Amino acid sequence: MNKEKILIFLEFVELRTKIASVFPMMIGFLWTYYHYQQFNWLNSILFAISVIFFDMCTTAINNTVDYHKAIDMNYKHEENVIGRNNLSFKTMIMIVFALLAVATVFAISLIFLTDFLLLILGGICFFLGITYTFGPTPISRSPFGEIMSGGTMGFGIFFLAVYMTMYEKLLTSVHTMGNINISFAWFEAMKIFMMSIPLICLIANIMLANNTRDLETDIINERKTLVFYIGKKNAVILYQILSLLPWIAWLLYIVSGILPVWSIISFGLIPKHYGSVMRFKEKQTRETFPEAIKSFTLFASMYVIVLLLASIIG
Repeated sequence: MNKEKILIFLEFVELRTKIASVFPMMIGFLWTYYHYQQFNWLNSILFAISVIFFDMCTTAINNTVDYHKAIDMNYKHEENVIGRNNLSFKTMIMIVFALLAVATVFAISLIFLTDFLLLILGGICFFLGITYTFGPTPISRSPFGEIMSGGTMGFGIFFLAVYMTMYEKLLTSVHTMGNINISFAWFEAMKIFMMSIPLICLIANIMLANNTRDLETDIINERKTLVFYIGKKNAVILYQILSLLPWIAWLLYIVSGILPVWSIISFGLIPKHYGSVMRFKEKQTRETFPEAIKSFTLFASMYVIVLLLASIIG
């Protein structure tokens, strides 16, 4: 495979956007080590491989479906990666199945290393991931795209990253005399959810920014996203609210003692984050869309550094 084909493949799976799945994993792993003082290297590595390949798969499905369903010929042949590079539609479908196969193999291996309940959790995640971009009415083409992307990636990946090590203390099954008893530590699950709120908000914002930018094209291609229903003005207001909530949650983590007091220094990054939000508020274009990714990366990087340092120095 030559360099040009590699670059096209990376564009097809949009590797640059995988930070939205990698960061929740990293933070989940670090939170496990910081909060529970435990970590399972093997399970975590296998999980990371499965998540990254499945994320690439869902993105590949999205680009393939968008190409297939495109009504705007300019978008189909000039903007979509398949049409712009004159790629084989059948080959792209084969790549989708190959990526899905790799993700599935690693996911199944984890079932044998943890608990069979992971089959149910993983099945739900795979189902949501595929229906997000595929089917008669993909979730990404509906008003629920932001909620689904933020919830599944911001919370779902975070939770499963913790589960890879702490499955016996989070969600387990016991088989006795033909009965199955399920133990669910709901309080710990709620704590994990609370810690994932910044990720949920900022990942949802990436989808919101993308849909705000593409509103006109989406209307032509009959994609009725959340922005279609609430309008650009309200979408930008929602974007600002979702950008603020992570900092409120961060303050609560520090005040409640979940994170060390010295974490307060991270508020020094607010001006940088605010500037990014304001640039997107001023105009919503292809040039300003990366501001949503920058905002997420800034906060998530801060999250990683704080947990890493807290794990080392307490």
